Amino acid sequence: VQGGGDAGANSVWPAIYPQLLELIEAHTTTLVFVNYRRLAERLALRLNELAEREIARAHHGSLARETRQEVEELLKSGQLPCLVATSSLELGIDMGSIDLVIQVESPRSVARGLQRIGRAGHTVGAVSRGRIFPKHRGDLVESAVVVKRMYEGAVEDIRIPQNPLDVLAQQIVSMCSAEDWTVTDLEALVRRAAPYRDLPRPQLEGVLDMLAG
Repeated sequence: VQGGGDAGANSVWPAIYPQLLELIEAHTTTLVFVNYRRLAERLALRLNELAEREIARAHHGSLARETRQEVEELLKSGQLPCLVATSSLELGIDMGSIDLVIQVESPRSVARGLQRIGRAGHTVGAVSRGRIFPKHRGDLVESAVVVKRMYEGAVEDIRIPQNPLDVLAQQIVSMCSAEDWTVTDLEALVRRAAPYRDLPRPQLEGVLDMLAG
């Protein structure tokens, strides 16, 4: 099977949509995770069309902050049964009303799978429940391995990148767009972050020269 679009004899989506809707309607609040924001928009639209009412909204980093807050509040208040989200809701959401997490496609890693499914049953003594929907055979194999390792607690080792200069450049642009900084003060603040604690001054000046040019 192929999972790229909605149409075609080999598309898996006509089989997935009704199952997703059935699960959403059988639970109080459902969080559906996808790996791409385009899929988040399309899936929310298709679920609403199938249900013939608005049961789902999309949530991803490209939405305005006000829009993200609006849909989060709708979910918290019980007015919206489902959010279809990318990694934008992977962290920092604490809603005890979420009783099911659905992951469409493999979560790609044990840590991400645990983090996402852990959004369900996020209260003391509750059980986190999740369902994973692979889209093709390779995805099924990867999902099976990830789930097995999730049960085993075999979480990948964390590797913190040292001196990622592309991230540093983005942060410097954000900082300097809000206020003026001296190079000395900027260097002192940057080095308070673990990945940059040993950042050589020439590398910082190289990033500044690149941005200034």
